[in-house]
Amino acid sequence: MRKARHLAISSRLEATKRHGLVADYAIEWPASNFSPPHIRVRGRDQFPAQLTLNYVARLLGSLVPTRAIEIER
Repeated sequence: MRKARHLAISSRLEATKRHGLVADYAIEWPASNFSPPHIRVRGRDQFPAQLTLNYVARLLGSLVPTRAIEIER
């Protein structure tokens, strides 16, 4: 389950990266199997952080809760 979720998350973020909305990302899994992953996304300067957060949260909505997504500059 964790591997399938990781692949689903990373493939969606890679597509977003190729289209230029995000510069880079990191997926961190906590030790507990039941905790959601922590997603750290480095946004582009051309896009506001709130726009990037809204897009990524909607993109990963079924896989990761919004509180586990962090946008960096």
